[in-house]
Amino acid sequence: NDFILKDEMDDDRIPDAHRSEMAKFLWDRHFWVGADGVLFVEKAPGVDGSMRLFEPAGNEADMCGNGLRCVAAFLMEKLDRTAVDVLTKDGVKHAERTPEGIRVDMGLVRTQRKDMAQYITDQGGPEDSMMSIDLSIGDSTIKASLLNTGEPHIIIFTDDIRSVPMVEIGTHVNSDRIRFPKGMNINYVQITGVHDISVRTYERGVYNESMACGTGSTACAAASLMLNRIQQGPVNVKTLGGMLVIEIDENARAVMTGPAEKAFEGKLTIEV
Repeated sequence: NDFILKDEMDDDRIPDAHRSEMAKFLWDRHFWVGADGVLFVEKAPGVDGSMRLFEPAGNEADMCGNGLRCVAAFLMEKLDRTAVDVLTKDGVKHAERTPEGIRVDMGLVRTQRKDMAQYITDQGGPEDSMMSIDLSIGDSTIKASLLNTGEPHIIIFTDDIRSVPMVEIGTHVNSDRIRFPKGMNINYVQITGVHDISVRTYERGVYNESMACGTGSTACAAASLMLNRIQQGPVNVKTLGGMLVIEIDENARAVMTGPAEKAFEGKLTIEV
């Protein structure tokens, strides 16, 4: 992914009312800078900084793993640190710089129906597992997993990730606001080795396939491990945009390691 990051650590804040509109027009690569979303980074008590992400549709994301790595890298450079704590809508996340990249604590992978209650209206007990369900999409029924990694994800396994109906399924699911009132991220996963998977993700809020999704890669790695489709250990996740390494411990806590590079910086004048 690529993001525009607005530094508000020195209290130069854009009012909330304008952040959504800013994201709506800045994402367009034909007329403005272009990005998968706009990150706003500001001070917060007890942590090194806080992040909020506004997506191209103008909505605020619940969480973004790739955005978190970018914010962590920015704060490390600004504060001259090798480790930082970042406040997100999904809680405080610890991040550190390693030789392999930016390593971030993604928190617990949640797999029960109660963890998806705000995202799906299908009935069931709150303790029911969502790891293996029959999901009706149009005239088809698909075996899927539903996981919450700070963002809600539908996971579908496939033998050929190159030919999946990504946009068709993503559009159908995100048009069904009766069953999915806040939309859903859709992930297809192909097992490529004992520790290796390939992932493609359709992101809600972006309303299209993205080059990579950190929370989606985390969810796909977790589902692959929990369903015993791959061997235990770090998972190498190949996305359209590059590689991530996901680790899931015995308590279902996830850690993600991947790159975060600054492309350029500048100033933008916006009339509001």
